[in-house]
Amino acid sequence: MSNISGGLRRYLSEFSFIASVGLRKLLFWTVLVAAIVIHTSKQTEDEKTTNYTHYPAYKYLLSILWAVFAYTFFAAIYELIYGKTGKKHALLSLLFCDTIMLTLLASATGTAGAVLYIGKNGNSRDGCSKICAVFGRFCRHMEVSFGMSIFACFLLVWIILYSAGAIKQ
Repeated sequence: MSNISGGLRRYLSEFSFIASVGLRKLLFWTVLVAAIVIHTSKQTEDEKTTNYTHYPAYKYLLSILWAVFAYTFFAAIYELIYGKTGKKHALLSLLFCDTIMLTLLASATGTAGAVLYIGKNGNSRDGCSKICAVFGRFCRHMEVSFGMSIFACFLLVWIILYSAGAIKQ
C-alpha cells in the first residue's frame, strides 16, 4: 500500500511541477502582450494626443508588468533548476516572491482599472469628461491590457496554489 501511495505522491508532485512551469510560461506571454498593448496605445484626434505616459496609473501598470515579466522569466528558470529537487526552501522562496508579485500586479491593475472606469464614464463632480468618447482606440488598448492584467493575476494565484501544494507534499 505504501508503494502505491508513494507512486501517487510522485505523480502528483510531477504534475504540480509541470502545471506550475506551464502556468509561468502562460503568465510570461500574457504579461508581455499586456505590456506591449499599453506601450502602443498612442492616439491622436483633432490635434489632441493621448498616450499611456499622460496617466500615472498606466505608467505604474506598465512598469509593474515589465517587472512581473522579468521576474517570471527568472522564476521559471529557478523553478526548472530547483523545483524538481523538491527542496522546500527553494519552493518557499518562489512562493514568497510570487505573492509579492501578485500584490504589486493586483495593485497596479486596480489603479489602472479605476482610471479606465473614469475615462469611460467620466466624473461630473470633478469635471472629468469621458475620454473614451474621443479616444476610443486608446481606451480599447487599455481595456485589453486591463483584462490581460486581471488574467495574469489569476494565473499568479494558480501558481501560488500549485507551489503551496508542492510544498505540502
